[in-house]
Amino acid sequence: MNDDWKGLFERGRVIPPHSQTVRLAQDSSHTHSQGFQIILKHLDGPHIQQEKKEGESEGNRKREPVKYQLSVSLFDTSHQHFFGRTLKSSPQQMSGVHRAMFNEVVYLHTSLRLPSVVAVVELVALQPRADGSQHALGCGFAILHLFSSMTEPQATEGDRRLSMYHGTPRTLLHPLVRDPIEQNKLLRPIDGAHLVCSLKPHPALAPAMHLFPQNMLVSGDENIPGVTPSPTGKTTVETAGQCFPHTVNIVVICSRRPIVKLCHVSIYVMLYLGGPIYFEDFRTPTSKASNRKTKIKTD
Repeated sequence: MNDDWKGLFERGRVIPPHSQTVRLAQDSSHTHSQGFQIILKHLDGPHIQQEKKEGESEGNRKREPVKYQLSVSLFDTSHQHFFGRTLKSSPQQMSGVHRAMFNEVVYLHTSLRLPSVVAVVELVALQPRADGSQHALGCGFAILHLFSSMTEPQATEGDRRLSMYHGTPRTLLHPLVRDPIEQNKLLRPIDGAHLVCSLKPHPALAPAMHLFPQNMLVSGDENIPGVTPSPTGKTTVETAGQCFPHTVNIVVICSRRPIVKLCHVSIYVMLYLGGPIYFEDFRTPTSKASNRKTKIKTD
């Protein structure tokens, strides 16, 4: 259980945006957050040949082919600042026609609807090792502009073909890389390599935006506390607008520890639920008073 909560905490950490960018968005009357959907469909381009690791035979490479993964991060071009949380797609293999199908659905909500806020997508090759682990190697990156000068999504309909560039996204931190970044000489396009994706507003995300922070990229099938799994087979975040509240009249908490130590928890729970809370004390299982209940009223 502790590992689950630790993993949830690690996934929930978000790097804050630049303070000047936040102030600029507030001065532009962008105080409310808006939901968006990004679909990373497929990557076209020549197969990236990876050097064979020392001691690895051709037979092993055929049994364990290299897989590719997309890593998505938010980037502020004005201040050369990565923020939010990096999202990693599921690994996919490259087909014989030099295409990797991802169909990764990404959601986010943000109030920083500024032209300087972009999404950087890195292509990572996952090479299998003899011990079962994987070696990650960057194979290029693409830049997805999210908002135009009119603070609207750059593309609301149709697909976009993004050019892939050599190197890693850390290239964008070079002092000479400034807007417009695509025209900078330090960015060298990869011949014939493109990432096909789409971007559009997602109003259905509004009822669930309070369940995860702004500028946090989440996957469509990610487990978000407070959002129930979809019975229709759709993505969890996609059906967030279909969730409905539940009223809880009584909460019973069983504890083997002194009830006094749980009082601070009970206050928070009853304020959230608005109903009475019962604590069952099982400190003395053999005693007749072992099942006594302590009620905390909320009225």
